[in-house]
Amino acid sequence: MGEGVARPSLAQRAATRYAALGYAVLPLLPGEKRPHPGLAPHGLKHASVDPAALEAWWRACPEAGVGLLPPEGVLVLDVDQGEVWEALRRDFPPLEAAPRQRTPKGGVHLFFRLPEGVRLSASVRALEGVDLRGMGRAYVVAAPTRLKDGRTYTWEVPLVRPEALPPVPQALLLKLLPPPPPPRPAWTPVEGASPARLRALLEAYADRVGRAPEGTRHLTLLRYALAAYGLVGHGLSPEEAEATLLETALASGLPEKEAREVLRWAREVGEAKPLPLDPPGFSANGGVFRKAVCGKPEPSPSQKSVFRKTATYRIGGLRKRRGVV
Repeated sequence: MGEGVARPSLAQRAATRYAALGYAVLPLLPGEKRPHPGLAPHGLKHASVDPAALEAWWRACPEAGVGLLPPEGVLVLDVDQGEVWEALRRDFPPLEAAPRQRTPKGGVHLFFRLPEGVRLSASVRALEGVDLRGMGRAYVVAAPTRLKDGRTYTWEVPLVRPEALPPVPQALLLKLLPPPPPPRPAWTPVEGASPARLRALLEAYADRVGRAPEGTRHLTLLRYALAAYGLVGHGLSPEEAEATLLETALASGLPEKEAREVLRWAREVGEAKPLPLDPPGFSANGGVFRKAVCGKPEPSPSQKSVFRKTATYRIGGLRKRRGVV
């Protein structure tokens, strides 16, 4: 080290290691969790792996903390409390092997690789006490950052390159995905799994994919593809499901490679987990599913007998009204 050149701070050395592993970093305000407004005024947009940028940041503020922005295919489970982590590690033993960082509150950050073609929303909180971070959209505070009260972040299982991360356990991933949609649109028969019914369900799912707003199309396709492939066990052709959903996804604006990756993974998972066609808790009348559309079941015959409603009809061009039981 030449005379007059300051030795890199501990935070700068850590930031350089993270960047070398393939994780973008950004400087945090000393003692806090938010990006440094003077060095990274645009937050995540300034996250970088450029050694020159890192050197400039920590030369300007050696006390800055380190924010870590994992790339798109990396999911970080931000478990906010120790008891939540203990329950998760009991229910999902493979979590023990994942790179793990202990947070000042006693929680953990767990790093995983997502299956190709699968994305999750960082705004979703599918598990109590667990936030979804990373995926190129949400950063985490990383060691050796120290907060104002002196508490720090520390690695319990070292971080590795994104491609070397363990995959998210499938049982856990299914809990993080959006729930399958109600399987019966209003115009499909309740009983049985006829080809006509399966086709109507597939078309209903494709319709929802086609109408998904921009920014939600990936997750919408993933949700309804899982549901469609869950019908394969009832007799739906997987090739028909793929062709229909792929055509709709492409027409909605999703890139073909992205859509095909989603469908490939959804088929693998969906076929192994058939979708129940007639779940409990829904009411049907006259062979047509009504509750999902109307918000309430049809009244029973005994209920109908105690209500009267008014109907209007025409006779010879005159409007008349009568009570109808």
